[in-house]
Amino acid sequence: MKMYLKLNEFYFLLGLVLYTVGQFLIFIFYNDIEALHSQEPIDFAHWFMLIGVLLLIPQIGNFPKSKWNYISSPTLILGIGLIIGMCVLDFVFWSLKEPELKRQVTEHLINTPEIWKPFMKFNGLLFNLGLLTSSFCYYQNSKTGTLLVLIGTLAIYIGGGWINVLGYILLTIGFYINFIDKNKS
Repeated sequence: MKMYLKLNEFYFLLGLVLYTVGQFLIFIFYNDIEALHSQEPIDFAHWFMLIGVLLLIPQIGNFPKSKWNYISSPTLILGIGLIIGMCVLDFVFWSLKEPELKRQVTEHLINTPEIWKPFMKFNGLLFNLGLLTSSFCYYQNSKTGTLLVLIGTLAIYIGGGWINVLGYILLTIGFYINFIDKNKS
């Protein structure tokens, strides 16, 4: 019995790994926002996250068909869009080298809830909800993988800091098991 991944599944897993690397880099700098914004020559953390979420897109139309697709696909697409917007805002913060200008822009964005709330507050909530509900599409074939995704998602929602990195590792392993179990049947 061969166990294999389809190309879109490989991209999805690679995307989760890259996103996890971005999360890892962010939490290295967790208590030092200036160090995060002084990465050179680029903002590596947010580029990893951006490329990671983009690599998830080819799999969205290929999740097993179930009632969960009506929730999971739109939620994951919306979450990916919000993560992309968050990365763009963080690229702007990274590019501002003058402290006073950075403070003014940050203050302005925080006081503009139409920008701040969706892209900086709700992005992870919807993104992770989309990942979790997408995993539910595999439940019939892969209870173990779905359980790992659930545990990883709970770790991300409850945890913070380094726990997020562990949560995304569990998500990645869970989806890998989901894909392998689905392709075996």
